[in-house]
Amino acid sequence: MEVRRIEKRKVRVIIGKSGGNSSVGSLSHKISLPNKWVQEMGVTLEDRDVLISFDGHKILIEKR
Repeated sequence: MEVRRIEKRKVRVIIGKSGGNSSVGSLSHKISLPNKWVQEMGVTLEDRDVLISFDGHKILIEKR
């Protein structure tokens, strides 16, 4: 059994005004993910669907 160390990084949330038909004053939030992590998940240009979940405290991103 392979034991993997949890790698953590401190990043800032990118907050911007939503465009298009969004409600007045609505915001969008984004976080840049390290390329190494995304590659290790198997996300590619051809297969980039992921599943995200939120438990009230943590956001989890999983490859679909």
